[in-house]
Amino acid sequence: MDKTELSRCLTLLKTYEKPKIRYEQYQTDVRTAVDFLLLADSLFGFKSKRVADFGCGNGILGLGAGLLGAEEVHLYDIDENLLEIGIENCRTLGLKNCVFLQEDFFDVKTRYDLVISNPPFGIQTNFSLISFIKKLRQVSDRFIFIYKDNEAVRKTAKEEGLLASRIGEIRLKRTERFHKKEFIRLPVLAVYHKE
Repeated sequence: MDKTELSRCLTLLKTYEKPKIRYEQYQTDVRTAVDFLLLADSLFGFKSKRVADFGCGNGILGLGAGLLGAEEVHLYDIDENLLEIGIENCRTLGLKNCVFLQEDFFDVKTRYDLVISNPPFGIQTNFSLISFIKKLRQVSDRFIFIYKDNEAVRKTAKEEGLLASRIGEIRLKRTERFHKKEFIRLPVLAVYHKE
């Protein structure tokens, strides 16, 4: 599947209208998702792999992995409402290789060929990047995730023996009253481990 076709498919997905700030939910925009998925595919290859998507939201990354040939994709989220949207999106795309699971990714015990994620950035929560990386290492030798681009994140990635590549800017929509702008663009990295 090429970039144009992947973009077309992902624009069909329903998004969530009322994100929960306590979970730091924000929608991954299609452009960022496509760039991330194509990078992940070039680094690891989705074909015939068992893939997990941690914090799947509406499923944009995990469903994209399914479209790119993953044998099976487990999409995890703790929010039942988001899982319902993800299941609906899976039906829209006609995918049969995706399973949605309501579980905190820190509780996952299953091992995978590859884990992908767009986790909370720790802007509104006390999300621990180090704890997240430790969890990823428990469930896979190969993982890649989207994270905000700044010096501290790049330093953490280097200290943890991870690679980081700038993939552009994620476009975040205003979802809370205290947000001053309708949209913001936040520079993001693909942080990954390839053994």
